[in-house]
Amino acid sequence: MRNLSMLSVAVLSASLAAQSNTVAGLDGRLTVINNLTYYGRRGPAHPNGEVGMAMLNTMCNPGSVNIPWFAAMQPEHPMFGFMIARVHNDKIEQINEWSFCKHAFTSINVNGQCGSCQNPGTGSLMGINCSDTYGAGNNASRTWLGPPEEINPWLGTWDPVGSYFDIGDPSQAGYPAPADGTRSLSQSIFDSVDNRVTVNEVDLTTVGASYYYALQLIHKGESLANRGDNNAHRGMNPTFSGGSWNFSNNAEGQQFGTVLDRWTGADVDVGHNGSDDGRFYVASKVTSLGGGNYHYEYAVHNVDNSRAGGTFKLPIDAGATASNFTFGDIDTDGANDWSAARVGNEIVFTATASNAIEWNTIYNFGFDCDFAAGASQCTIDEHRMGAGAAFVNVPTKAPSGSTFATVTSVGAGCGGSVAVCTEAFYETSFDLANSAYTLDYNNGAYTLVPGAGSWIAPAGMTLALTDDDDQTEPLGFTLDYPGGSTNSLTVCSNGFISVSGNGTPYNPSVSAFFSGAARWSPLWTDLNPSSGGNVRFDSNSSRAVVTYDAVRFYGNNNTATFQVQYWANGDVHVIYQSVGASGNGYLVGYSVGGGAADPGQIDISASLNSNVTVCSSAGTAILDIALASSGRPVIGTTIDLITTNVPLTSTGGLSILSLTALPGGVDLTFLGMPGCFLYQDLTVIDLFPVSSGAGQRSFSLPNSPALSGTILLSQSAIMDLGLNAFDMATSNGIELLVGLN
Repeated sequence: MRNLSMLSVAVLSASLAAQSNTVAGLDGRLTVINNLTYYGRRGPAHPNGEVGMAMLNTMCNPGSVNIPWFAAMQPEHPMFGFMIARVHNDKIEQINEWSFCKHAFTSINVNGQCGSCQNPGTGSLMGINCSDTYGAGNNASRTWLGPPEEINPWLGTWDPVGSYFDIGDPSQAGYPAPADGTRSLSQSIFDSVDNRVTVNEVDLTTVGASYYYALQLIHKGESLANRGDNNAHRGMNPTFSGGSWNFSNNAEGQQFGTVLDRWTGADVDVGHNGSDDGRFYVASKVTSLGGGNYHYEYAVHNVDNSRAGGTFKLPIDAGATASNFTFGDIDTDGANDWSAARVGNEIVFTATASNAIEWNTIYNFGFDCDFAAGASQCTIDEHRMGAGAAFVNVPTKAPSGSTFATVTSVGAGCGGSVAVCTEAFYETSFDLANSAYTLDYNNGAYTLVPGAGSWIAPAGMTLALTDDDDQTEPLGFTLDYPGGSTNSLTVCSNGFISVSGNGTPYNPSVSAFFSGAARWSPLWTDLNPSSGGNVRFDSNSSRAVVTYDAVRFYGNNNTATFQVQYWANGDVHVIYQSVGASGNGYLVGYSVGGGAADPGQIDISASLNSNVTVCSSAGTAILDIALASSGRPVIGTTIDLITTNVPLTSTGGLSILSLTALPGGVDLTFLGMPGCFLYQDLTVIDLFPVSSGAGQRSFSLPNSPALSGTILLSQSAIMDLGLNAFDMATSNGIELLVGLN
């Protein structure tokens, strides 16, 4: 491994330098990808042939300068790369070949999602705020599809002289034509699949798999800071009928970023060479195999690194043993597969000379190991010589370094409370700075509990919000909430988020809060991001994060920083950092809308353990007993094991701690506890008091590094006469992996 001083120099250089050909104000945005379309198949009978396809995309210009759009054979125009990915057997894989890329040839310059088009009067430029759509048929045209290896994705450059368009295809007569910058490619040589997005049919027939199509925008001079909306992806369902394929969109709507975000439960991180070359995203997932053994699975997505990746290296503890190495690429040629070996205290996967991780591709790596995961980093060596560092480091999990503490829920609870619920909760004052609350979702209802989330560094796209403005963004999952579900969120600059448009009022109104669409109001007040700060939106298949980052209040220089996290299980975490004083009033809370009844305001900070429950309509809700941890089990800290949804008639609770799991749980119906399970043995049992529907037990972790990697199991049992024949019910279990950080 490189030493830390070398890494520090690389990081410092990245922060000080700028991309060599950045054009100030140049920014392109992929607003829509859609309509994945079948164009033919070839080869043996179904399902052993190959399929050719293409997709639609819309792009607009949210920047401050025109975007060059000169058709080939001129070099400066946007280019688009395409990808098809599959999630199956708990890994994400690319299943298409290294796709030929679309060379854009004219911009029609119309109004779109970037606003009112400032038409430059020529199709050779995309004007400011202008939009343009290329349909699937346009993107399927071989006139404009060229090989990706000719493009430098980091700089966005392409040289027409000597290109595929210039000298032609090897199968055409007269190949190669002179390299003179004149188009010589013949269009009469292609079948229905050639050069289009190509996938082996068998890879589209995997039972239980999830499928996605993705598109990447490349153009010359765009800074890294503006590339957050250059990659987009969405879910689809492939079906074969009557000799033809159909690729219908599904509920997993469009979202920005690497398609690796669609791998549920994976950690996704990114690294790059500073100003000299582009990015590698690395997704990692570590799964317990039992008996102290783990499976490590990685997916590496080269987004825009032109020099490609030639090795993939991971640190491994000196006392650990790795085995069962696996590798996956985008072809079926086993002769060019990467090799894998342990070299000292590193696991090293090495490319063959002809099979590096090129841009717009995903490769897979895996192995088993008898050592728990730690917070570490991988190293990807550049495959080709060039400017800048010879390697890229990306944070990831590895069987080395300090174990990263985690909390995992196991199974489900039973019993539960019959709670009187309202359709909203709110207050019209604010005392939550530097604090948090969580809306714990279960069976169609929220329970207001102490904050169980941790601040996530703002990422994703910066919303183009001005004063009294809103913007709707797709989610990477279906979000359930009291009263319904949604695949998108509408974010208002004035500090509230809705399932659909609620207007953009700057003056918080209790009556408006109960009408319209369901609304989360972390801080409904008069905010103005156009005068300072920004609002960020970041979504993947497991969570969406809306961050108001140092947004100014209207009319003064005070700012507010807060974040709302929406998780695929329905939970919502609201986290506040510093919040200044507003010249207007506040409204904080949640409402199902639609004419909900006003339950009266509460003091939110004083009601986090009071069993405040929000349902789709006022009445009652049955909530299973739930156990959660107030934080991750880092050595030297104290966490609270919090039990909620406790029946108000309960006489107390039992906290169960153990080191021994009972896989799948033991069904306790035989004891007279139908629907209840025990998920670990009864090593240690302590009593804890309950009141107002909740209880907690504090647990201190000794400051001993030797505990790192220990798995501690916990579950709660609630005592309540008459609840069932055994007078007891259990919560879900939680698995606490003790770590150093």
